Amino acid sequence: MENDYEPLKTRLRIICDRLDPDEQAYFRPLIENFNGSTSEFQRIMRDLGKFGPKISDGSQFGVYREVQHLFEQTHRKK
Repeated sequence: MENDYEPLKTRLRIICDRLDPDEQAYFRPLIENFNGSTSEFQRIMRDLGKFGPKISDGSQFGVYREVQHLFEQTHRKK
Protein backbone atom coordinates (compact mmCIF):
# COMPACT_ATOMS: atom_id res chain seq x y z
CA MET A 1 0.00 0.00 0.00
CA GLU A 2 2.80 2.44 0.79
CA ASN A 3 4.19 1.98 -2.72
CA ASP A 4 0.83 3.15 -4.05
CA TYR A 5 1.67 6.65 -2.80
CA GLU A 6 5.11 6.70 -4.43
CA PRO A 7 4.03 8.96 -7.35
CA LEU A 8 2.71 11.48 -4.81
CA LYS A 9 5.82 11.23 -2.67
CA THR A 10 8.04 11.65 -5.73
CA ARG A 11 6.23 14.84 -6.71
CA LEU A 12 6.42 16.17 -3.15
CA ARG A 13 10.17 15.44 -3.06
CA ILE A 14 10.63 17.54 -6.20
CA ILE A 15 8.73 20.37 -4.54
CA CYS A 16 10.75 19.92 -1.35
CA ASP A 17 14.01 20.29 -3.28
CA ARG A 18 12.93 23.84 -4.16
CA LEU A 19 12.63 24.89 -0.53
CA ASP A 20 15.18 26.46 1.79
CA PRO A 21 17.31 23.98 3.79
CA ASP A 22 15.45 24.63 7.05
CA GLU A 23 12.09 24.16 5.31
CA GLN A 24 13.37 20.96 3.71
CA ALA A 25 14.44 19.64 7.12
CA TYR A 26 10.88 20.16 8.33
CA PHE A 27 8.98 19.03 5.23
CA ARG A 28 10.99 16.00 4.07
CA PRO A 29 10.09 13.84 7.12
CA LEU A 30 6.40 14.56 6.47
CA ILE A 31 6.84 13.17 2.97
CA GLU A 32 8.88 10.14 3.95
CA ASN A 33 6.57 9.19 6.84
CA PHE A 34 3.37 9.73 4.86
CA ASN A 35 1.18 6.62 5.04
CA GLY A 36 -1.89 7.82 3.18
CA SER A 37 -4.04 9.17 5.99
CA THR A 38 -6.25 12.10 5.13
CA SER A 39 -5.10 14.12 8.14
CA GLU A 40 -1.45 13.75 7.12
CA PHE A 41 -2.32 14.81 3.60
CA GLN A 42 -4.21 17.86 4.89
CA ARG A 43 -1.13 18.86 6.87
CA ILE A 44 1.06 18.51 3.78
CA MET A 45 -1.34 20.67 1.76
CA ARG A 46 -1.47 23.30 4.50
CA ASP A 47 2.31 23.42 4.57
CA LEU A 48 2.50 23.73 0.79
CA GLY A 49 0.38 26.85 1.17
CA LYS A 50 2.86 28.27 3.68
CA PHE A 51 5.76 27.81 1.26
CA GLY A 52 4.02 29.97 -1.32
CA PRO A 53 5.78 30.76 -4.61
CA LYS A 54 8.75 28.53 -3.74
CA ILE A 55 6.79 25.43 -4.78
CA SER A 56 6.55 26.38 -8.45
CA ASP A 57 7.81 28.72 -11.13
CA GLY A 58 4.26 28.78 -12.50
CA SER A 59 0.88 28.47 -10.91
CA GLN A 60 0.82 27.51 -7.24
CA PHE A 61 -2.80 26.49 -7.69
CA GLY A 62 -1.69 24.13 -10.47
CA VAL A 63 0.72 22.45 -8.08
CA TYR A 64 -1.96 22.11 -5.38
CA ARG A 65 -4.35 20.62 -7.93
CA GLU A 66 -1.71 18.17 -9.19
CA VAL A 67 -0.83 17.00 -5.68
CA GLN A 68 -4.52 16.68 -4.78
CA HIS A 69 -5.12 14.63 -7.92
CA LEU A 70 -2.21 12.26 -7.14
CA PHE A 71 -3.58 11.70 -3.63
CA GLU A 72 -7.13 11.12 -4.81
CA GLN A 73 -6.03 8.70 -7.53
CA THR A 74 -4.34 6.46 -5.01
CA HIS A 75 -6.90 6.95 -2.26
CA ARG A 76 -9.73 5.81 -4.58
CA LYS A 77 -7.90 2.58 -5.42
CA LYS A 78 -8.26 1.31 -1.86
